[in-house]
Amino acid sequence: MLELLFLLLPAAVIYGWVMGKHSAKKELLEQQLTINNAINSSVSLLLNEDQEQAFDRLIQYFDDTPSNIDNYLTLAKLFRKKGEIDKAIAIHEGLVKTDQITIPQYELEEIQLELAQDFLSAGMLERAQNTLTPLLTSQHASEALLGLLHIFEQTREWQAGVESYLAADAQLLSENCRQLVSHFYCEIGDAHDNYKSKKQAYKRALKVNRKSVRSLLALSKLYLIVNNKQKSRELVVTILDQEPSFAPALFNIAPECFVDEFEQTAWLFWLIKEKNIKSVTAHSQMTDYIVKERGIEAGRSYIIEHLQDQPSVRGFAKLIELEKEFFMSDPHFKQLQSLITRYIELKPLYECNSCGFTTNHFSWRCPACNNWQTIKPLAGLDGI
Repeated sequence: MLELLFLLLPAAVIYGWVMGKHSAKKELLEQQLTINNAINSSVSLLLNEDQEQAFDRLIQYFDDTPSNIDNYLTLAKLFRKKGEIDKAIAIHEGLVKTDQITIPQYELEEIQLELAQDFLSAGMLERAQNTLTPLLTSQHASEALLGLLHIFEQTREWQAGVESYLAADAQLLSENCRQLVSHFYCEIGDAHDNYKSKKQAYKRALKVNRKSVRSLLALSKLYLIVNNKQKSRELVVTILDQEPSFAPALFNIAPECFVDEFEQTAWLFWLIKEKNIKSVTAHSQMTDYIVKERGIEAGRSYIIEHLQDQPSVRGFAKLIELEKEFFMSDPHFKQLQSLITRYIELKPLYECNSCGFTTNHFSWRCPACNNWQTIKPLAGLDGI
């Protein structure tokens, strides 16, 4: 009898293992079925534009299956999307402070980033700042710094933003962080009255972001103050090497950078031929030089050639201007010229490449979408 028991024991173990596995598989399938039903039901409600009920259905599912931490995170995002920020904060704070489960450090930092986003959504800037600051030395330094910079951007605390940048692990920072910090340095430079302090701030901006058009332009204007035209000219050329589309914005300072008209014309020729600049302003200035040196007919031929390649209202206005002496007594010509002038006056000079906002006044930060250095001189038919 005892021998029979020993023979049956392995069979019993195998049977138990098989049944246990079958039971676990069955439980997993049931759980998956529950998830699928919840998701399908929610998607159906969303398709029927019943967003509120869809969220409630998912929330109910997560309430019934609280064992998975990912469920809590998804639930918190749903609450934040619904505008129930207090519930999202409660979930994220609970996960940060809990001692019931062990959360890996990297995931814990991600939860803290989500918590900071909750605070930002609720307008609790100070609490968001306090949550993000300790993360500056973590693996999430870049995301934390971006969050802090956006806070200080709202409060215009440029120096605080720079100090946060200096406290972060530089090796972990993204290019977006560096670009944004360079604008912070430029804002500090713009606020200074002292030449030396301005120069120092703009150079720091350039050190953080070597492609900072704003700091290059600011330094170029600064060198003109002390009559260092050569250095100013070198910086203007550097800007155009990096950002050719920015050329029209430089025409107000370019003449001061050059010794004489011939040098300025050589620069225009370089822009048009070497950099392939399509700017109407550049071609109009070249037309004026050609008229002065070779006469109206040569200038007329030049601007017509440009218009055939790049049609524009301002280019056409330049052609009309050259035709003026042939129609001095024609009232229709004056009417046409007046209409074109009026049309140009009503058109903006700059456009945001990010959101399409248009304006006649250049700024480094778009007032519509708040993105930095996205406003560029207008191109195309109404371009400058």
